[in-house]
Amino acid sequence: MTTYSTCTVTATLVSGTAYSALEIKTPATTGFTLRKWWVEFNGGSTTGTALVQIGLFNSAVTTNTAGTVQKVDWGIGGLASQCTVGINATAEGSGTFNAGGEQHYIPGNSSLDIWDPDAYCWQIPASSFWRIRITPAGTFSSVTAIVGATWTE
Repeated sequence: MTTYSTCTVTATLVSGTAYSALEIKTPATTGFTLRKWWVEFNGGSTTGTALVQIGLFNSAVTTNTAGTVQKVDWGIGGLASQCTVGINATAEGSGTFNAGGEQHYIPGNSSLDIWDPDAYCWQIPASSFWRIRITPAGTFSSVTAIVGATWTE
């Protein structure tokens, strides 16, 4: 298995507006094991919280930009990732959050970094859309986020 990672800085977040910051799409032939994901905000102490939803969605975002996938190790032969990554959607678009995913309220001047032990890693099936979606509440103004994920295929 080879380990891959991607990371991006979001556009300025708008209070009350859902924003797909990162999406990993699996091909029809393979899935992936999510090892780590993170969200870091750069707001001040008066910034409100944001609902961060991590999990599977029932369709892809079509308004994002292709992201770059980096190899973290060379695994077996250092194959290129079979997944495609979309970052910084310009509009939320379609896709409903599937029940059972993770949901967190994160203060706008804080971060959350999750690195699951092997026995608890998400197993993302083939033909899936895994996403980090952020919906700011309260007084988000001039706030961006750094989001990313690390996975094995």
